[in-house]
Amino acid sequence: MGSHSRGKCIPKILALLLVLMAAIAFLPAIAGAQVTPKKLTAQDVIDLLTGDVSSADVAKAAQKSGISFQVTAAVAKQIRDAGGTEDLIRVLRTLAPRPPAAPAGTPHNAPPASPPVLMIESSPGQSQVYLDDEPMGTTSQEGRLKLTRLAAGDHRVRISLSGYQDYEETVTLAAGEVTTVAATLQKPSAPATSFPTPSPQTEVTPPANPGQAGYLGVQAMDPQPAGARGVVISGAYPGTPAEQAGLKAYDTILAVNGRQVATLQDVHNALAGHQVGELVQVTWFNGSRNVTQQIQLVAAPATGQPATQPSAPPSLSNMPHNGFMSFTVAHDHQQNAANYCVGLMSIGNGMIYYKGIKGNGPIHTFEIPLSTVREARRNLAYLVKLGAFHIRLKKGTNYNFVVVNQQNQPQPPDALLEAIDRAMGK
Repeated sequence: MGSHSRGKCIPKILALLLVLMAAIAFLPAIAGAQVTPKKLTAQDVIDLLTGDVSSADVAKAAQKSGISFQVTAAVAKQIRDAGGTEDLIRVLRTLAPRPPAAPAGTPHNAPPASPPVLMIESSPGQSQVYLDDEPMGTTSQEGRLKLTRLAAGDHRVRISLSGYQDYEETVTLAAGEVTTVAATLQKPSAPATSFPTPSPQTEVTPPANPGQAGYLGVQAMDPQPAGARGVVISGAYPGTPAEQAGLKAYDTILAVNGRQVATLQDVHNALAGHQVGELVQVTWFNGSRNVTQQIQLVAAPATGQPATQPSAPPSLSNMPHNGFMSFTVAHDHQQNAANYCVGLMSIGNGMIYYKGIKGNGPIHTFEIPLSTVREARRNLAYLVKLGAFHIRLKKGTNYNFVVVNQQNQPQPPDALLEAIDRAMGK
């Protein structure tokens, strides 16, 4: 409060103090005359507190004069902000006038049900508890934690402790009811030291028909990222029309001559009948925008002529913001690396694609919109020796992966995690 404003309040506070002192001093003398002192308003209490009257003196004045207001949560906050103590608020609540009784015949509304209560029992204790991926606290040494003020409905509970495997469970909380989650965390078994590597990507050799059929010169990524909306290429052959037009690794061909394509065969079919020297219209997504360009076809390589490999994919440092990056990863099936599938993970087009190829369990395929990802980062406890990382969704779903190389060995996930961060705009 500025000095000018405070100066304005001093006469008002002094006057109020004089009235209260007079009322307190002469109350016994005038009791027989049936004179009722003026009840304090909420503003009177706040003015006294801001005028440096102690909470104890304000409580005495309120007990003598009474109060004319209800101590709601908002009023209690104003009193606290003015310097009032909890003891003062308790006194004021005992003095608050009762609300008027409802007229006869007025139906009484049933009191609202109390919020749900969630009881956590973990073994061992001192475990971290998350609700819908939000940290809620740590269980006691005995492994207990009581959570209140929760919203009714379905929630995902995760219990975590360093050196143990996470425990996860979905619970349905109901108003007025107590729900208990009991979890015994398990020590991870000895981690696997390697994962099988999927078969090498198959190089797609363009059809050879020299001097007749036109040739574009792209190589499709194999396997294609699950859910890709066109043909994702792993590169353009050097010196070909595709390379000269600017097509590069991780670009996605969407249409040829206005005809949408989904496979490399669709591209070949769209080019069928077009001769060397003819122009075809190709539309592709280059990682940030769609490009449409007229490209002049050339003769395809002769049969048996070795095709020069496309240039290496761009490094992460010069990738387009929304371009594709691909990694070979093992997807752990929440069984301490005892059950997994191995496949290709690609990041781009606002998505994370995972296509499993082989493994010792179910073969999974995921299509994860980046807008649904809460975090992608290294694990702190689960499979940390393998450099495992997790992708956790905003809805609570959690996927664990390990990056592997061609020698079947786990690799650090930093480049992959950086690719996800870049694709998410971080």
